[in-house]
Amino acid sequence: MKRVLKIITVLAVLALGVWIFRILFPGDEKLIRKLLVEAAETAAIKPNENPLFKLAGANKLVGFFSSDAVLKVEVSGVDVRSINGRDDLLQAVTAACATLQEAKIQLHRIHVNVDPDKQSASAQFIVTAYLNGGSDPMVQELKLRLRKIDSHWKIAQVETVKTLGM
Repeated sequence: MKRVLKIITVLAVLALGVWIFRILFPGDEKLIRKLLVEAAETAAIKPNENPLFKLAGANKLVGFFSSDAVLKVEVSGVDVRSINGRDDLLQAVTAACATLQEAKIQLHRIHVNVDPDKQSASAQFIVTAYLNGGSDPMVQELKLRLRKIDSHWKIAQVETVKTLGM
């Protein structure tokens, strides 16, 4: 009986150790998912938000991207917009924040694939954006490439996934 109790205790300690290790050192996929959710939360604009907070949010949002990031996004009813680098991205985000009174961003069906080298990854997901209090969301599927830079994941490329209706 004591032997069984010792084995159960050892297994419980091992399971606890693995659980703590996974919390302290999450896998790359989990880190990327967290980055994407944080970026979406940062992109959100609260109603009547102070313009200084909007500017701070724009700067924080740009921090999720690599310095040479490339964005090619097609929004229905608008041409393809290409943005190259953080400076262009900051200008675009700041301009968008200036015209928006409110933005609620949600991510759905996030799929992350970390490359075997563990230095790059891809992600694909659906973004739902409710703008200026509207009830009709703007829905877009995006594909991203990410790179690990100085041990941190950064978004390097964003492009719209073309669907049959586009």
